[in-house]
Amino acid sequence: MKLTATKRTETGTSASKRARAEGKIPAAIYGREVETVPVLLNEKELEMTLREVGSNGVFKVDVDGETYDVFVKDKKNAALKPEIYHVDLLAFTKGQKVNMTIPVYVNGEEEIKEGIVSQSISELEVNVAPASAPSEYIVDVSEMKIGDAKHVSDIVIADDVELLTDTELTVVSVSAPQIEEEPEPTSDDEMPEPEVIGEDKDSE
Repeated sequence: MKLTATKRTETGTSASKRARAEGKIPAAIYGREVETVPVLLNEKELEMTLREVGSNGVFKVDVDGETYDVFVKDKKNAALKPEIYHVDLLAFTKGQKVNMTIPVYVNGEEEIKEGIVSQSISELEVNVAPASAPSEYIVDVSEMKIGDAKHVSDIVIADDVELLTDTELTVVSVSAPQIEEEPEPTSDDEMPEPEVIGEDKDSE
């Protein structure tokens, strides 16, 4: 997959707004061996590419005849609309390993008849050659019971991937449902007698 980008000649909030109004996404290409290049990407082409390669997939970007192999390092979305505001693209060379964030998904929740499944970690940080990076990690919880937990160490990591996330962290656990205790009824006998104003206590 290859995108064509144009170098940004204007920067700043106003310029970015104008670019987005024209269907362009402000972006920056950078890397260990690459000077930062501010560019504009076609919004529809970028969205189509990300749907095809995935959130951390690798693709190429052509800027004035120079081609970069990149992946999305960071993406900023609009607060109230499903729109991309800005993208950071990390460029790399063949065989070079970089730090990447790989999403973690839970599978098999529907098989658990008792207990509440809680996912504590939704991504792993790894060091890997981007072309060899997995698109995701799947944790199967179908045979877990109340009290069970799976940790980062339980996820199978390929030999060419260096795991940077703490292996002792809990990824997912199954806990017992919380039973809400009903408040104890208050006896009317415990309520203090109301005092009648103006009553003469000595009249008896």
